Amino acid sequence: MKLDMVKTASKVNDFFHDDLIEYLANAGMHKADLSSPQLTPDAVSHSNTNSAESNIMKIFDYENKCWAVGCAINNCNRINRQILKSSIIKDMSDTEQIMNIGYSDRTFYRKKQEALCEFANRIQYWAFKFNTHIEELRVYQPEGNCV
Repeated sequence: MKLDMVKTASKVNDFFHDDLIEYLANAGMHKADLSSPQLTPDAVSHSNTNSAESNIMKIFDYENKCWAVGCAINNCNRINRQILKSSIIKDMSDTEQIMNIGYSDRTFYRKKQEALCEFANRIQYWAFKFNTHIEELRVYQPEGNCV
């Protein structure tokens, strides 16, 4: 099956503007924490025995989601990583990025779509590595019917 780049990019963009904001808030983290070079897969795993421990485990899970996102961004190729960090972590507008990078509008939007899709391809590995669940962000084109 072929990746639907338009729908995947849209889904990843929604993820960054909705889910990631929730993850960061619940983990007590900030977007700047995602670019930390000290990200390591030190996922925490304990058994739940009481509500206080259960609440702590939820916080750990949100932290793990954030670390997974940060690692997935940092694991992208150089151009895609630059676009994602500028868009997500630095909150730069597309116009600001176009001026900084020097691409034409069309080239930038194509590259941004590629960056969002590369993130979608990498996030599941990092979610697994950090022992957490992040929804599948890739959207595939339906296969054509053979006659």
